[in-house]
Amino acid sequence: MDGTAEIVSAALGLSFELLVRTVPIVVAGVLIAEVLIALRITDKIASVAYPVTTFSHLPRECGASFLLAFVSPQAADAMLVDYHDRGMIGRGELVVAALINSFPSVVMHWRYLIPVYVPLLGAFGLIYFAILMGIGFLKTGIVMVAGRVLLPGVPASGPPEKPSGKRLSLREALSAAARPAAKTLRRILGIMIPTIVIVAFLIEMGVFDAVAVYLEGASRLFPIPPGGLAIIAAKFGSYVAAASLASGLLAAGDMSGREIVITLLVANLLTSVVTYLRWLGSFYIAIFGPRRGTEIMLLSVALQDGLLLAAIFLLAWFW
Repeated sequence: MDGTAEIVSAALGLSFELLVRTVPIVVAGVLIAEVLIALRITDKIASVAYPVTTFSHLPRECGASFLLAFVSPQAADAMLVDYHDRGMIGRGELVVAALINSFPSVVMHWRYLIPVYVPLLGAFGLIYFAILMGIGFLKTGIVMVAGRVLLPGVPASGPPEKPSGKRLSLREALSAAARPAAKTLRRILGIMIPTIVIVAFLIEMGVFDAVAVYLEGASRLFPIPPGGLAIIAAKFGSYVAAASLASGLLAAGDMSGREIVITLLVANLLTSVVTYLRWLGSFYIAIFGPRRGTEIMLLSVALQDGLLLAAIFLLAWFW
């Protein structure tokens, strides 16, 4: 009984932590979308990402979401949901734009990968980082081509026309954005809050830890030396621990730089499965809803991990 009470208490605490971390960002994303619409400056902001949206047959509005994804992926995707609810983008455009929005988060990996992996592993840390970036670029390119092939072309347009009528002040725009933002947020938060609570309970019950243990065993299927298994096990706990262990094995001569890079890629592949499972509830379903969220997550996993798997075996064969 005490064990159950501890799980419930820990899950509720984790739920609160996740909600405090996520809800304000999502609220901000929806509100930003509505304010941009009210101020009629979406086109000006989105023009920076115009090559991406134009090639992918996406409306200009998706460009603003893409740029916001460099700051907050949750807020950017909440913006897409708001556009979809307003009828500004369709289902296919939502899926393609959401997949493209995952690219900025890959690029921003430099904030924590380079300061850890490059000092510890030198050139091999840089190679590992470059491969991950290359996979991110390739994944985004594939999605952009898919959008161009599958989505109807957006009618060509010149520079944005000057809006007619009185220009709203920021206070007036916030007032005008409040009602539509509240409507969208009621729907998103109605799914997000119970979903995050469920995910928190699954985490505290050890479901994801059990998956991690199973995946550690699956590492034996990959072309890595026995010493690499310890790096993979460490990666499930912390990327810093994995990098530190890899640095020690490299310095001792127990593993070559090539083996270190391949092992880290395998660790990234296996741990990403657990990460995606956690995000399925606390991110994808919470923002996009059960059906669309699962669809977007599965497509993202298939692309990202498929390319990563190909890179692992190509490096093992030709390096």
